[in-house]
Amino acid sequence: MLNYISAEWYKLRHTKGIFIAFGFLLLLISCFFVPAFWVESPTFEVYAGAYVVTLILGFFLAPVFAIRAFDDQYGRGTMKNEVVFGIPRYRIYLGKLIFGGMVGSVAAFLVLGVYLLLCFLTGGMADENAWLCVELCIQATLHVLPLWLSSLSLAFLLQVVVKSSGGAVAVNYLILLFTVPIAMVGGPEEHTSSFFMTFMSRWFFVAPFRGIYMSGAEFGILPNMAYSWLVGLGWILVASALGMLVFSRKEIN
Repeated sequence: MLNYISAEWYKLRHTKGIFIAFGFLLLLISCFFVPAFWVESPTFEVYAGAYVVTLILGFFLAPVFAIRAFDDQYGRGTMKNEVVFGIPRYRIYLGKLIFGGMVGSVAAFLVLGVYLLLCFLTGGMADENAWLCVELCIQATLHVLPLWLSSLSLAFLLQVVVKSSGGAVAVNYLILLFTVPIAMVGGPEEHTSSFFMTFMSRWFFVAPFRGIYMSGAEFGILPNMAYSWLVGLGWILVASALGMLVFSRKEIN
């Protein structure tokens, strides 16, 4: 498995597109701080709250990492070579999924580091709650990480199931656009809702983010991290098991 993941890292190092895209993402984040250099900078609390609230975008970036991990091997016809070479299908599936998760996690913490650095460079160190804001951003990232990996697992499952990589992405974004708003809506009436609404508001992989979102918006205390990891790991395990089952029976041409 480690050799397979190492081979995927080698391919990544020779792919310029993802590095250019990530550099562009960091540039966009930097633009958020540009006005702070000639006008009064917002407080660190505002920056921290904005960071936590925008973490929801990670669910919509997960398909990008799934595409890179799977590398359109159906369309390019390279998957057959790996299967014929004798690599077990479970190793192919898990190797690519773990690789995608590692790349995405590294990217997430790099974004966090750059964001916090820019906060300090624009006067955040003078804020009396600076280190509380740093702690909030780090804890929020750790809360969302398993949920983001769940989104990645679903995106990778669709890449394996759907023959067309573009079709898989289209289905993935349709699912997210439909389910994310539903999962983010919740209230005291949840216990009287239908099974679907109860599931979406409590056990869908976006559901734990609702509490994180509200804490970030109000700069309060984040909810229990165990809930996020329980839901996230559950989705990762189920999506991975289903994906390997489908992949093991799929005819590779």
